[in-house]
Order: sequence, then C-alpha cells, then structure tokens
Amino acid sequence: MAKTTRLPDREQIIRRMWRLANAEAGDAVRLACFPAEEWRGAEGMDLDALTEFKRGSNGVVELKFVDRGRLLERLLDTVDHSGEVQVDRFLQAMEEQGG
Repeated sequence: MAKTTRLPDREQIIRRMWRLANAEAGDAVRLACFPAEEWRGAEGMDLDALTEFKRGSNGVVELKFVDRGRLLERLLDTVDHSGEVQVDRFLQAMEEQGG
C-alpha cells in the first residue's frame, strides 16, 4: 500500500517561506570555494536557499539561490486575507494532483 503524504497546512507553508527568505548563504559559499576537508560536516550544512550548484571543468562555480524578494512578496500576499484564498487554492490543487 502506498504511503500517503500529508500536505502541509497554511501555517507550516508560511513558516517555511519565512525560513527560506531568511536562509543564510555562508554554507553554500563554503561548499563552492573551499576544499571538502574544510567543509566541517557537510551533512549539517544549511543549503535550503541554494537552488542550483554548478562547477565547470574550467573551475568556474555558479550558485543560484531562492529569489528572496519574490518570496517575501508572496509571503506578504499569503499572510494578507487575499493570500489566504490563494493558499487554499494551491493546497486544493496539490491534493487533487497527489491524491
């Protein structure tokens, strides 16, 4: 029997958005710029805001992070009463797709 994953509620989504909007980039920079022996516990690194990591054969490193401005804008919409309807629609659509 397939395990059903419960969708997060509105408050959990808002908390997660807030954490992402305030996530630090230091561990991602450490990952990109320093050799592995200087990472100090890669398992414990905070890489939540990192969306893409590329290291080219020529040594060029490219890091992409969540768009904090857009995330904060969406968070503001979400905590506003009009945003409540949007979150409800989003959760309903997710339930229909996964359910």
